[in-house]
Amino acid sequence: MGRFDGKSIIVTGSSSGIGQAALIAFAKEGASVVVHGTNSERIEKTRQLLKEASISEDRILVVQGEIQKEETLQNLVSKTLEKFGKIDVLINNAGIGSGKGETESTIENFDEVMAVNLRALVLAPNRYSKNKSTKF
Repeated sequence: MGRFDGKSIIVTGSSSGIGQAALIAFAKEGASVVVHGTNSERIEKTRQLLKEASISEDRILVVQGEIQKEETLQNLVSKTLEKFGKIDVLINNAGIGSGKGETESTIENFDEVMAVNLRALVLAPNRYSKNKSTKF
């Protein structure tokens, strides 16, 4: 029996890195998990890692999309509720850097970084808490 048996956990940006490691750890402890990312190859690799860890397909949901977009936020909520019936934990892990040096940075780069790293962080819990069955 795992520490997260029966729990439904969303980890944004979980198709690689720290988010992926956290997602797999939660799944190994019994959670149903939502894999989120923008890169389909990384998402599929994460799904494969979950399968290799003996996580059944009925405990895995994939939602692909850019976290700063309203449609992605709504899909994370609606698809998770549809498949698992609830959202117990939300980990806002998705984040980006501009990839530009000081001389190459533009206001557009700044706006994109803020949309992913800050705007989504503020909006995501709002979207989830609108559902009465979800508590944060």
